[in-house]
Amino acid sequence: MAKFDSTQYAALWSKEGRAIQSLILNDPNRIPQYYTFWREKFTVDPVTTPTAPDGSASYISRMRRLETGVLMDMRAPLADGTPMEKGNAAQYTGIIPDFIAKTYLETAMEREYKERLFEQVGEDNASLAGYVVDFLQPAVNSANMTLSHMAAQLLSTGKVNYKQGEGIQAGISKADIPDENFLNAGGVVWSDTTNFKFLDWGRDLVKRLNDKYGVDMAWQVEIPRDIWINYILKNAQVIDQIRFINNINGILLPSTAQMTEDMAMNAIRRWEGMPTIVIVEEKQKDITNGLVSGWASNIVVVRPAGFAGVIRHTTNLDSMLSKFQNNLISAVYTTALGGLLTIENAVVPNGIYKEWHAKAMMQAIPSLDEFLYHYIIKTNVAGDPYNF
Repeated sequence: MAKFDSTQYAALWSKEGRAIQSLILNDPNRIPQYYTFWREKFTVDPVTTPTAPDGSASYISRMRRLETGVLMDMRAPLADGTPMEKGNAAQYTGIIPDFIAKTYLETAMEREYKERLFEQVGEDNASLAGYVVDFLQPAVNSANMTLSHMAAQLLSTGKVNYKQGEGIQAGISKADIPDENFLNAGGVVWSDTTNFKFLDWGRDLVKRLNDKYGVDMAWQVEIPRDIWINYILKNAQVIDQIRFINNINGILLPSTAQMTEDMAMNAIRRWEGMPTIVIVEEKQKDITNGLVSGWASNIVVVRPAGFAGVIRHTTNLDSMLSKFQNNLISAVYTTALGGLLTIENAVVPNGIYKEWHAKAMMQAIPSLDEFLYHYIIKTNVAGDPYNF
């Protein structure tokens, strides 16, 4: 008769279990991916940031300013030109933080119960399924939530100030976004759906930005769903455009007609000069504050289309230093989320008995790679029309 130690569940705490756990973690049917807002905006840095002897890992986010040239200087024959300015690269630095999800723990009494149950039933699916449901899925969810929360914060505020969870709470990073890139709504707040002309605003902003940088760039406006529903879908100019686009034999669609989101998107796209509209949807669960959002309220972001940056990451110190562990402890490590998440399964002493632990750890943070062209706009604060 097979013994409990030969089951897949028990094997998770042995070297053979690394392959079993890896298969589970990479099977979307067993571990579905939720809370993946971060994947829409960031890619994973293919390079692992080195860890310093003190355990810290610092990254540098660099980008070069667009150089489009200017009108040439007139000169006298054989005269030299004016030296061009050098050092058009910008950068900012940050520290990669360390995160951990809630830990899975099994006592000697709980292990004894599982062994007796296996002897009676001869099946370890229940134990393995319980481990997946109780620990692995929540751990992956927690990692995705954490990355998405930081990504939304960074995009909408230009910094990551982590105040969630029950551990350390601190400001982690601040992108070097120019002060002039923080804008107000313009002449009219967005909630004034009668007087704020959203389509004119978008076309004018794109023209001003392209003139500023001397090149036509593909811009996008990232709008939280609440602002999209409450301000844009109710915007008088947008409604007029919807009615015009959907006219029947030259007769405008009635103002009382049902306006759908698809109709609004189509009408906005057909307004010449408008940037691409991207709707932002992200929510996370915090143990203290309940349902939270990383995106700052009443903020929209204007930036170049495409990914905003990369997820910086470093080596998990627990696995790196495992060769120095106490001989009474045995641990195996598995990775998930493309190497961003490390799962440690360890057998540790607790007095005269053993305990079986599982920890999910992540050392990662999003960084902006387009920070010079990243614009953060307060939709609820009116100000002077843009003058750049």
